[in-house]
Amino acid sequence: MVRASAVARNNASTLDMLDTFDAGVPTGVQLLAKSRDELHGALDRLETLASTSRPHFRNIVAVDINLGCPSPDVIRSGSGPALLKRRSKLAEIFQTLTEWKHDTGLNVQAVGVKIRLGLNRVEAEAQVYLPLIDAAIEAELDYVCVHARHAGQRSRDAPSWGAIGLAKQQAAHLAIIGNGNVFNALDAEQMRAQTGCDAVMLARAAIRNPWVFRDFVATTTTGDAWDGGRYWPTVDEVDAALADYRAAVREFAGKPKFAAFHERNFARLRRVASTGDRSLVVESPATIHLS
Repeated sequence: MVRASAVARNNASTLDMLDTFDAGVPTGVQLLAKSRDELHGALDRLETLASTSRPHFRNIVAVDINLGCPSPDVIRSGSGPALLKRRSKLAEIFQTLTEWKHDTGLNVQAVGVKIRLGLNRVEAEAQVYLPLIDAAIEAELDYVCVHARHAGQRSRDAPSWGAIGLAKQQAAHLAIIGNGNVFNALDAEQMRAQTGCDAVMLARAAIRNPWVFRDFVATTTTGDAWDGGRYWPTVDEVDAALADYRAAVREFAGKPKFAAFHERNFARLRRVASTGDRSLVVESPATIHLS
């Protein structure tokens, strides 16, 4: 997640955060944009850089608009959840995104938006997010990801999965991705059963343990019941992943502060693998806003 305005200005620190080096991994960019012009500038910049100084940007296959980050700085700037009721402005942003998808020389496969239910409880109860679904359909976005909390809630607050179901009822031909308290394949199955959503998004679970996704593969390909533990890595797997990460840092001149952060998480995850103590959760950045 980066600010569209910073991308448009060619801000080096912002552009360095767009890790799209591995062409074998489908990678999306999530932009905080508060106007059509701001978004247009960022998209043009990404395309220009992909053909010049940052060829790895050619690996971008999706672009997402963030309307969910609850950071007070984001909201005060007029981005994120502050835009949820700005219907004409959202329509312009969505249209700009889909037009760019059709015209760009990049291999972009999907464009969409991630939302919260509103700025606060009042907006969530007023279902201000539902007209946005109509705008997404009209602009022909590929999906809407619904984080089933409002911006005033934190991760410890229970999500309202029913809102995901309402969004899906209104969007029969638009993919709805459910988000909020999905930690494993069993949670995902329950969310899809309750809401009818087309897919699910993980946040905290993937930060805590990147190996969580193989539980989904095992469940869907074998039909086995979820056993609550098969997705945790072994010590050898952690060590192999760390070696790969260190090689990538050397190859792509990774920033020391990012490398130090991940080294700490690898060390903690290795302790989990060696002791079986899953209370040693992986560290999350102090500035991150997880669903």
